[in-house]
Amino acid sequence: MTTVPLDRYPLFESHELDHARDVVGRVFTPHRLDLLGRSTEINARMNTRRIDRIAANYITYGGDVLIEPGELESFFVVQVPLSGRGLVLYGGEELLSTADMASVISPTVALTQRWSADCAQLILRVERPALEAHLRRLIEAPLAQPIRFDLGMDVTTGAGRSWLSVFRMLVEELDRVDHSMINKHAVAVEYEDWLMTGLLLAQPNNYSTMLDRTSRSPVPHRAVTIARELIESHPEWRHTVTSLAKEAQVGVRALQMAFRHHLGTTPRAYLTDVRMRRAHDELLASQRDMTTVNKVVAKWGLGHPGRFAQAYYARFGELPSQTLAR
Repeated sequence: MTTVPLDRYPLFESHELDHARDVVGRVFTPHRLDLLGRSTEINARMNTRRIDRIAANYITYGGDVLIEPGELESFFVVQVPLSGRGLVLYGGEELLSTADMASVISPTVALTQRWSADCAQLILRVERPALEAHLRRLIEAPLAQPIRFDLGMDVTTGAGRSWLSVFRMLVEELDRVDHSMINKHAVAVEYEDWLMTGLLLAQPNNYSTMLDRTSRSPVPHRAVTIARELIESHPEWRHTVTSLAKEAQVGVRALQMAFRHHLGTTPRAYLTDVRMRRAHDELLASQRDMTTVNKVVAKWGLGHPGRFAQAYYARFGELPSQTLAR
């Protein structure tokens, strides 16, 4: 038998339409599944491997089929045809999905699909609460409305191609018969985070404008590069806007304007942000009997402990003492 993706994680093989519908429905969501055209039987197969917040799947039906799940509600899917084609009907839109054009399905839009008999797809399932929480951390703001992606993702070029390469790398790691690092929890979390961040940035959605504001310029101003490097390398030093401008060999006003233009912030705010992140990382990694919140605040030059605690809670959703106690 020809090896297919995720071959080590078979869920079922079946020639029975009802069996395929029931099993796929339990993994995803209950749905209508019917044969179309001249197809009289199926040769369905599904492999699946869950990580934590995401799951990788391979599905083929071996017959022309209609799939009608309606709204997915609790999860997103990215569907990448490996062969054949799928016609995707989605909230009034229509997309012919092929190996060059994946489909990105949001959970709040009704979905109907028609797969050709030779259609086989890699499907990434992303849990809705996980992606929403991930987006909220990226934009540092509550979500005013559900995430909705554009339907078609060109995976032959640009960001779509980059995103798919990491998804395929995940599948390749899962398929390895030796000891893959993907089986280490810390590595799996990194893959999940990258795929969620990459999806939010690669595929246009109703939060793309807000995400663009948080993105750093790929070719920043020389003075910004120098000042950022100083801040990132030594956030504990007593930097001032004046000292940073002097190191960057520009005026204070010029440095402030460059930070605004390229990073959407000020040098002082950027320094505070880096110090807050370092303090959070240290509190998370330390033990209560080895340090105190006040020591961490003093080390990173974050001012009065009470004001720090308020700013910390607003950013991380818990008090610094709670992070240290974890």
